[in-house]
Amino acid sequence: MNTFASAIDHAARSPRGRWYWNLPYAAVAIFALAMLATVWGLQKRETDAAIDTLARDMQWAEQTMRLHLSADEEFLAQISRDLAGGAMNAGEFQVRANEYLANNQHMSAVVRLDAQDTVRWSAPFDSTERVAGERLGGVQAAAVQAARSSGRVSYTPDFVDARGRRAVEIYVPVQRERAVADVIAGVYPVDGLLQYLVPTWFAEKYRLAIVRTSGERVASAAATAALDESLSRSVSMEPLGQLRLVATVYRTESAIARIAPIVAIVGLSALIVASLAVLRLHLARRLRAERERDALFSLSLDLLCIQRMDGSFVRVNPAFKRVLGYSQDDMAGRALLELAHEDDISSTVDHLRRLASGLPVVFENRCRCADGEYKWVQWNVNPVPHEKLVYAVGHDVTQRRAREEALNAETAFRRAMEESVVTGLRMIALDGTIRYVNRAFMQMTGFSEDELVGCRPPYPYWPADLREELQTVLDHALSGRIPPEGWEVRIQHKNGECFDVRQFVSPFIDGAGRHTGWMSSMHDITDPKRARAELEQAHARFVTVLDGLDAAVFVADVGSGEILYANRAFKQIYGFDAVGCKADELTRDCQAGVEPVQQALAQLGPGSVLPAELLEAEICHARSGRWYNLRERALRWVDGRIVRMQVATDVTDRKLAAEEADRQQQRLQQTARLITMGEMASSLAHELNQPLAAITNYAMGCVARLESGNWRQDELLGAMRKAGFQAERAGKIVRRMRDFVRWREPCRANASLPRIIEEAVGFAEIEARKTGARIHVDLPEGLPEVYADPIMIEQVVLNLVKNGVEAMHDTPAPRRDLHVGARVADGMVAVHVADQGHGIDKQELERLFAPFFTTKPEGMGMGLNICRSIIEFHEGRLWAEPNAGGGSVFRFTLPHASTRETLP
Repeated sequence: MNTFASAIDHAARSPRGRWYWNLPYAAVAIFALAMLATVWGLQKRETDAAIDTLARDMQWAEQTMRLHLSADEEFLAQISRDLAGGAMNAGEFQVRANEYLANNQHMSAVVRLDAQDTVRWSAPFDSTERVAGERLGGVQAAAVQAARSSGRVSYTPDFVDARGRRAVEIYVPVQRERAVADVIAGVYPVDGLLQYLVPTWFAEKYRLAIVRTSGERVASAAATAALDESLSRSVSMEPLGQLRLVATVYRTESAIARIAPIVAIVGLSALIVASLAVLRLHLARRLRAERERDALFSLSLDLLCIQRMDGSFVRVNPAFKRVLGYSQDDMAGRALLELAHEDDISSTVDHLRRLASGLPVVFENRCRCADGEYKWVQWNVNPVPHEKLVYAVGHDVTQRRAREEALNAETAFRRAMEESVVTGLRMIALDGTIRYVNRAFMQMTGFSEDELVGCRPPYPYWPADLREELQTVLDHALSGRIPPEGWEVRIQHKNGECFDVRQFVSPFIDGAGRHTGWMSSMHDITDPKRARAELEQAHARFVTVLDGLDAAVFVADVGSGEILYANRAFKQIYGFDAVGCKADELTRDCQAGVEPVQQALAQLGPGSVLPAELLEAEICHARSGRWYNLRERALRWVDGRIVRMQVATDVTDRKLAAEEADRQQQRLQQTARLITMGEMASSLAHELNQPLAAITNYAMGCVARLESGNWRQDELLGAMRKAGFQAERAGKIVRRMRDFVRWREPCRANASLPRIIEEAVGFAEIEARKTGARIHVDLPEGLPEVYADPIMIEQVVLNLVKNGVEAMHDTPAPRRDLHVGARVADGMVAVHVADQGHGIDKQELERLFAPFFTTKPEGMGMGLNICRSIIEFHEGRLWAEPNAGGGSVFRFTLPHASTRETLP
């Protein structure tokens, strides 16, 4: 609200505000009264002047009439005297009378009456007013008699003569020697009096009328203009009896002209009052609108602002604080571009340019909030070029944009999903008109969307020979008679190729819940039908193959345990009536137990992936004594239920062969250990010779001292202790040899890996000292126990260390270092033996663990193969790789004791 409007609003609301509002009305009323008084005074002045003029004119008219009438009396009296003196005859009478009448037209005739009141002379001679020989009567005779009797001039009252004209007559007696005989009469037509008795300008100025004293109108002139009855004056027409001349002023201006100023003043005053009232109402509305606008500006939830043409803010409403976090002081003078996101600056500048050209714009951009976040705002901006300002409304559309983006993403996802499915989708209206098809449907039929949408049956993809059948199917669909399994129909591709589809139809319900059409889905079942036929053939072949197998196969229901299928081999073992029997009861002589299978089935949940392994074991048939490999798994049967399938393969021969192979392998390992000991015989003999020689020397020394008698007990005791130590050393070597080479069954147990390596290195060091090699053992503390057979692992370590020592035969003596170490990795204990020998090339590395492959001239090629077999027996892995410092590194892994329960 601007300053002026604020001041007016404050004045209107103050206690004295009503005086301010009523003061203009009082001023207008005073002005109107003053103007009305002025007009009334002017009109009163004009009326008074007109009355004065009328009075003067009437006085003048009265004098004029009297002069004329006096002149008439004098003229008639002169004629009367001339007649009385005998100086006038009829001819002279005519001449003088006509001359006078010509100059005084208000008198129409002059007549000489005799003593019998009969007209003797009449002038003018052709006048019809009075005719010679005419006798007077009535008021005329009375007036003549009055003139004769009085000897004076006598006037008749106005009368209507025999000719129907109203007139007044004057009678002058002719006295002869004091006797009156004749009378001279003058005739005044009343109309002539009005016409000729007053001048023309007087008649033009006033409307004249002759009335009796009683007020009865006798004659009047025709009014040539409107009369002002208020300006009328009458004068007596003496000596014409009781007649009066009435003059009425002609209006010089119309009544409208007289009241026009008053009407104008009143009208203008009323107009001014009405204008003031309208202005007051308008101003009140404007003030109310200003207050409402200010309240709307302050209370609006949208962003309202006034900006300059360059985009800088002049005024903002409090919504900026709520939406963007900026106060009104913060926004004053700032530019919109300062708030715009960097990606929206270019488009915002374009819209500001349009505003500069005077065009309104609507746009959306992201505005930075006070906390650094961005919100989407929709701006509706209208420029006012003459004010060089723009008025803008901003609406926070962040949530709407988020919903739009989510909706667009969902729409795009749904569209992509519709376009990605291989099922043909088609929507038809209730009358069968196609309204929608997806990409799969177009690809299926070969027709484009323009060719299909809007089509009515028969559709272009219907084969010509099947149209009646397909029309029947469509009629059933449109009537709602839809089978749950759909229809299997045949349609035609645009290229003429026909194929089979399965069509499912369901009602199409729009967002308002109305049934507006039918939605169809079509699946190309040409390949499935072909596959079904092939599957049936394959099933027959499969059954033939299953019946031809030596393995016994059966399928049983998980819930009931009823056997659903059994092949010929199963029936030969358990009877040909096996189908329908309980599987657990029928196979109780050859099963791993019911509990393992039930536990495995219990672990299967609704989301479990099928098929799933349930059991694999080798079981000996209780009656026949034959071994069978039982492999049982859960799978889904053709009707959808879960079943268990068991395949029992006769492995008796393989079992016997494996047992024999194990025995041979054990004998081979025993032989290898013996060979190893044989290869180390000389070294072991040398190693045993040292403690034995020491024992002999200590014994001989003690005997010599005893024989000489020069001995001390402490010296003999020390010598015997040293001899005992050497004997223990020799016994340990013999014990190791005996444990290493003796025959025993493999026995896996928790064993200390450092002790196993120590035993193996103890043997190997004997050979290493001969060649000058040095064995370094690097084992971390806290190494876990391994689950293994100690002797077998000792054989592996000894073989690898022995091979490493032999590989360094040609290596310079300072570099003949062999490293043995171990570490824990991925739940296993990894052991490595690294030498600095001649190494192994890639070709030899590929065949290194093959039986009978060796790089030694005198080797058999079985050592590393046996080592790998031992490690694999322990669920580990053995491999070789080049050593970074030269030579080779052999690595193997063993499970530590904590994984024992998880091992098969």
